[in-house]
Amino acid sequence: MNSVAAEKNQLREFMLYKRNRISIRQAYEKSKRVQYNVVNSRQFLIAETVGVYFPLGSEVRTEEIIRVAISSGKKVALPRVESGGMKFYQINDKAFKLDNLVIGRFGIREPIKKGEEVVKIDLLIVPGIVFDSQGSRIGYGRGFFDRFILGAEVSFSLGLAYQFQLVSYRLPQSNIDQKIDGLSIETGILYF
Repeated sequence: MNSVAAEKNQLREFMLYKRNRISIRQAYEKSKRVQYNVVNSRQFLIAETVGVYFPLGSEVRTEEIIRVAISSGKKVALPRVESGGMKFYQINDKAFKLDNLVIGRFGIREPIKKGEEVVKIDLLIVPGIVFDSQGSRIGYGRGFFDRFILGAEVSFSLGLAYQFQLVSYRLPQSNIDQKIDGLSIETGILYF
């Protein structure tokens, strides 16, 4: 394992430990503020298509973003891991019911492969474990979102995090890592 990968793994483990120690109630309270910032942002208001992850474990929740986007008439798409890559599929209000989502390869809820595949996304909501103020992020280490951003037409990518996930130093990055355009935390949105 090279030094960048080793350093990223160390940061990932430390921050996951820290993130997993917050209570469910804290996660929901903090997530409410993070999501509020998103649904009131210019990027969300002008977006016609929103790509958004479905949260797993202690990740920042996204259900309110999905609900507001659907009720605002936006095209909403969730990711699905397929043959080593990730594709986004459109969902609607009915599909957002949990029984219309399936548990995917990594235990994440994904859309059933029925909706329209979405290749152009105005606002892409990106998960992560650690973020810096330069737009770099460390995710789970599989590179799905990085490869998607690299190969798709994404107008604006926005990470979601609790404030403690934002570090004051530059994160180690590899050549596949893609920077995000902004980060929503409890206190507001940072633009890079």
